[in-house]
Amino acid sequence: MEERLAQRMSREIRGVLADFLDGLEERTSSREFELLLFGKDDLEDLAIGYKPEDYTRFNLVEPLLDVVELEYQLEPRADVRRKRWPDFEITSTGIPYIGEVEPMNSIERGEDEIKEYLGIDGFDSPYGILTDGIEWRVFGPSENGGHTSHPVERRSFSLADALQTVAATDGYWQTDALSSQVRSHGVEQMEGFPKVFYGDDFDVWALEKMPREFRREFLAENRSLQASLDGCWE
Repeated sequence: MEERLAQRMSREIRGVLADFLDGLEERTSSREFELLLFGKDDLEDLAIGYKPEDYTRFNLVEPLLDVVELEYQLEPRADVRRKRWPDFEITSTGIPYIGEVEPMNSIERGEDEIKEYLGIDGFDSPYGILTDGIEWRVFGPSENGGHTSHPVERRSFSLADALQTVAATDGYWQTDALSSQVRSHGVEQMEGFPKVFYGDDFDVWALEKMPREFRREFLAENRSLQASLDGCWE
């Protein structure tokens, strides 16, 4: 990724986090606000006027995906009978990713679901993104082989220090309430998110980490996918 592009995206990520903090402060008490920012509470337990999962998706997940120029489809479907579906699918990358959103600070609740979705017959996506807007985890086939019916966590990224850093610098509490290490990590996280999730870089990582035998299966001409591969990876 070009450095100038990464810097622009980093500034935009800061803007997304700042807007999220503005809305969150309006809908919570000062105590609730502080507990949320330090990961001591989650949106599921608070009355904010929206479904917690939807609030997280509208105000964190979708804006962050927009920043890194990842296009997405909400609630993608496969040709099987189900009551629940993934929350989104990335459609602008060569390799498709399905996604599951949980309310802020409750990412653990979605791990079984994203693993289940990756194992659905007829929904052939090798990787899944599980996020609560702050924590981002990518699941996929093990580096030692195996199909997505047994996915494992392959990558993780956090914006927790970034959110606290923005809150401190924007005056929600005194800056010295945060350690210099947290502030430094916060800046690194805002700079690092685009480098991890920007489409081209994300695709290169995914293909490189995909087991060789599964890569051949994924690239076979008779595959059936919700998103098509653009370009030649072989």
